[in-house]
Amino acid sequence: MKNIKIYKPIALLMVAILIYGCEGFDELNVDPDQPVAVPADYLLTSAQKGLADDFGDEWASAHFSLLYSQYWAQNAYPTESRYQLRPGVNNTYWTLYYAGSNSSTQARGGIMDLQNSINLASEIETDVANNQVQVARIMKAWAFHNLVDIYGDVPYSQALSGADVATPVYDDQREIYIDILNELKEASEAIVSGVSISGDLIYNGDVDQWVKFANSLRLRVAMRASDVADMQTLVQSSITEAIAGGLIASNADDALLSYQTSAPNNNPLNEDRKTREDYAVSTTLIDLMNSMSDPRIGMYADEVTNAPGTYTGMIYGLEDNVANNTPVQDVSQPSGASDIAAGNGVYAATFPYIFMAYSEVEFLLAEAAQRNYTTGTPATHYNSAIQASMDFWGVDATSAASYISANPYDAADFRTSIGVQKWLAMYMQGHQSWAEWRRLDFGVLTMPADGILVQGLTTIPTRRPYPTDEQTLNGANYSAAVASIGGSDDMSTRLFWDVSDNTVLPSPY
Repeated sequence: MKNIKIYKPIALLMVAILIYGCEGFDELNVDPDQPVAVPADYLLTSAQKGLADDFGDEWASAHFSLLYSQYWAQNAYPTESRYQLRPGVNNTYWTLYYAGSNSSTQARGGIMDLQNSINLASEIETDVANNQVQVARIMKAWAFHNLVDIYGDVPYSQALSGADVATPVYDDQREIYIDILNELKEASEAIVSGVSISGDLIYNGDVDQWVKFANSLRLRVAMRASDVADMQTLVQSSITEAIAGGLIASNADDALLSYQTSAPNNNPLNEDRKTREDYAVSTTLIDLMNSMSDPRIGMYADEVTNAPGTYTGMIYGLEDNVANNTPVQDVSQPSGASDIAAGNGVYAATFPYIFMAYSEVEFLLAEAAQRNYTTGTPATHYNSAIQASMDFWGVDATSAASYISANPYDAADFRTSIGVQKWLAMYMQGHQSWAEWRRLDFGVLTMPADGILVQGLTTIPTRRPYPTDEQTLNGANYSAAVASIGGSDDMSTRLFWDVSDNTVLPSPY
């Protein structure tokens, strides 16, 4: 791919210092006595911050994943909630995911920074350098896992070769999953316990926490493929080994990137909200939470300005003129919108990017036990998952216990039972909840209110089409990828792990 290049380490080091030095990120766990500290740790910092921003900002999250998972709706310019993609945005973020950007206006690291960090640290024979390599491998696995779940087949084996391979092939999505499982296994087992690293914004250099994250991510990836008939042996072994290796076991183990109070290192959604009011919480979410008396509703959304004490969602997928004429004061905004300077809710400057949370691990264990991949009681893990979510959002013990009691586990319909509660718990993790809706088919999501879709769609998208730039910059491999995924680069093509029909409810409006 012509827009992927290997950057010179000194240039990346200078960019990283300019981006993070003034704001304090460079002070996190930097050991000047370790030979791997410069520049491999700066590349890791750059990649972690860049990928969190690239998957969690207003374009990748608010305009895409939070809409496709129907947590949010647009109260202005609602084209994306009817699945109209902006080609320029798709092109830009494909580049950001892989190569990042070192322009003066948008300095972000991508997967290439992780590869460069690996290359540099691999030249040093110390336990610190070894651990630096393994942490970057785990981050790479996380990033490619997300790319596969968005697009399907993607450049993988040749994607980080720089100028040596200007037009990389697209690897088969199933084979990428298999390799990701292997990468996570090898990396977690190769980490030297107790030997901390520098430049890590997620676990502050604690590599034992990275082992838990790697195993938990391995559990997620394996369960994502749990409906694929000819992968059962690998799914089973991966789950067994991941559990044995140690998982995220409490909210204290969550894989989070905590943002700071001011730009450019604040939560990107916080920065966007300072000048835009384009989103409200959707009726899909608010109506369900109201019907279930979910105590997290006040942590997810603000009360309606014109009706204090109430929560009212924005109808999902309205036509432009209707949405644009809906006053923001009449619908619930994402929490913290009412006072952006106060620093509360999901719009808080410091609200973290969630790579993986304990509640998700417990839901995965509940499903694994239900499917007999592991021992244990599904209902116990299910209850623990909901409790973990309640604790994460600050719900009091009495309210949490009452909610869990009112929403017991249903083994006869475990896909719906787990799926609905998992969707509720994964608020602000739009990419993953959209993937779990496609896999578990638990309903909840509805057709846009006006029924006007694009590209001949008759349902909620099950993938994102490739960037239009790929047709000209990497045309032969793009065409081969389209043929591999079924012959059409459209939004209704299902990924290899999405083996059953997705349940889409009609709009109630």
